[in-house]
Amino acid sequence: MTGHGSKPEARKPNYALRRIKTLLAIIACTASATLLFTWRTADSQTATILVSVIYILTGLWLIVRFAPRE
Repeated sequence: MTGHGSKPEARKPNYALRRIKTLLAIIACTASATLLFTWRTADSQTATILVSVIYILTGLWLIVRFAPRE
């Protein structure tokens, strides 16, 4: 038996918050990828590293978010 309904204090997931966080991650991933591929890397190495980190982290978050749960 599963205990999903056994806890009366169990809350429903906040789907609106999940949608907002996913939308922000998609926008951040798209924007950072665009900046990463269109920016001149010789201008500012620090900014390029920052954009790269944002791109990698948001991409990983989206992969984990939509990975099959088996």
